[in-house]
Formats: sequence, C-alpha cells, structure tokens
Amino acid sequence: MGIIDPFILTLTSDEPVLDWFGLTIEEAHDGIAVVTLTVGAEHVNGNRMTHGGVVFAVADQAFAMAANTVLPYAATADASIQYFAPTGADDVLIATARTSFRDERRAVIDVDVTANDRTIAVFRGTARATRRERAGSA
Repeated sequence: MGIIDPFILTLTSDEPVLDWFGLTIEEAHDGIAVVTLTVGAEHVNGNRMTHGGVVFAVADQAFAMAANTVLPYAATADASIQYFAPTGADDVLIATARTSFRDERRAVIDVDVTANDRTIAVFRGTARATRRERAGSA
C-alpha cells in the first residue's frame, strides 16, 4: 500500500460502500489516488462482463480520493466515462487518478482504469469545494 493522506483515512473510516463494492484504496495523496477492485461474480452482468456501473464506481472512488487530497470535502460537479474494453470475474481493476487542473474552488481529475495491462476505461470528473472545512483549519 502506498501513501494515504490522513484526511482520506478519516473521511473513509465510516464509508460502508468501500466494503460493499470491495474497493481498496491503495494510495491517495497530493492530488493522486489508486483504487483497486477484484471483480467478483456479483460484479458481472448477464453477458459475464463487469457491469459498467462497477467500472464507474471504481473510477469515481479514485476520483474522489484524489480530489479530497486537494479540496477537502469536495463534491462532484460532473463526471463522464468512456469504456474501451470488457473485463470479467477475477480481473483486477486498477483506477489511477491524477489532478490535471486545480484552483481554490475546483479540481479536474482524470482517471485511467486498467486491467490485464490494458486501458479499459477513461473517466474525467470535476470536483467543487464545499463550505465544510477540515477540522482544525480556519
């Protein structure tokens, strides 16, 4: 496991969706993040491919972790994804997020989702600052 910002550890300490999906935060600091998921039988659709919503969820979690390292308590303003290749049960999805733009109120985060050494999806989201602040700041 890589570096995880202490704020991210606090933010996700009571986030049941991580366990529900099976997401693992591998790294999250300084505008970057890596989140992984091993695709299980519960993640595939009738075509035996990973459901697109699951791929989106992995990318969205990486986006949120990267965004919250540069804009604490950030909220999603918009997000989009392009799917390039299917995956299936037992594949490991790796969502790698990086901040490509940031100012005091927003950040644009790009996420590549890979599996088996190939890009399976590309996600881009915009995060907006909220009025909530980190404890101890102000």
